[in-house]
Amino acid sequence: MAVMRRKSATLMVMLGTMLLGSGCGSFAGHKNTDLGLAHIQSYEYEEAAASFDAAEAAGENARLLYRARGILDQNLGQYDLAVEDFLKSLSATSGIPGDMDFDTNYYLADAYIHLGKYDEATKVYDAILDLRKRDKEAYYMRGMARLNSEDHDGAINDFNKAMSLSPRNYDLRIMIYKALSANGFEEEGKGILEACLNNTDPNMTNYEKGQISYYLGNNADAQSYLELARNERDTEKAPVVLLLGQTGEKQGDYNYAVSVYKTFLAEDPNHPDIYNQLGLCQVSTGDYEGAVNSFEAGLALGSSEYDRALMMNEITAYEYAGNFAQAKTLMEKYRKAYPNDLDAEREEIFLSTR
Repeated sequence: MAVMRRKSATLMVMLGTMLLGSGCGSFAGHKNTDLGLAHIQSYEYEEAAASFDAAEAAGENARLLYRARGILDQNLGQYDLAVEDFLKSLSATSGIPGDMDFDTNYYLADAYIHLGKYDEATKVYDAILDLRKRDKEAYYMRGMARLNSEDHDGAINDFNKAMSLSPRNYDLRIMIYKALSANGFEEEGKGILEACLNNTDPNMTNYEKGQISYYLGNNADAQSYLELARNERDTEKAPVVLLLGQTGEKQGDYNYAVSVYKTFLAEDPNHPDIYNQLGLCQVSTGDYEGAVNSFEAGLALGSSEYDRALMMNEITAYEYAGNFAQAKTLMEKYRKAYPNDLDAEREEIFLSTR
């Protein structure tokens, strides 16, 4: 493992939302490790473990193998083991750290955060920032770790640095607002969003104005901006439609929201996130059959990013409809794919009594 300037900054951790990492690709001659990663994508965890055992027996690259095992551990909720495996992967690195090592360090920090070890996660981000001083993601994630460890001032400093590195990244500002709000600092978070509108960026799009207005609770303004954005020729429509429908939901106008989602999906059906939101809206109106159809349409698109939410929401729709037998069957499938979901474990116990 490469040694840095500070004793605590041995490069240790990519973001938990990334499953297989970016820029890593498939490594020729490491077929068992690659096969195991493919099994993880298919939620076949026993098969993945067997592939990694075969990789070890075949003497495949330790750096790749331990990293892959750490990813499996995280998917199983075994974060202590994940930490051990990611550290072993990083120890097998020789020379200057590459993109994969930074990616593994992000995974490591994510495992520490799940364990509530925020100081350890912070040290990992320190190490990343020693080498990548303009890494806005690391500043943001370190801010999150500090916020969770009740270091408010340190978190704000990191958030401000991340924002300074991304002066027009409004998604980042919304994430910071959500984090501050969830930790009891909603007014401070709102101040960040209000500054976005008050500074009057001449390049700010109607969609961005709509986003900020939505999170500030100005639903009428949000709806107006988003309707304008929906009719703009060069604007990506899916995120606009998703938020536009939610402005209707927040105001209790579910018919409007359903109409927005269905109109869009009739023209462009390849959006599992919008099928998911449509289904949730239909659950709210008591249209459980329609909700199930929406969730199943989303699942049929095969998007691993949204499968988890779609599966759980379909189970909920069947529960509301009183079809506990089908809900129980689907829950067994869900639990196999996501064994570390403790809320689902409790729900499974509830269904077993129906």
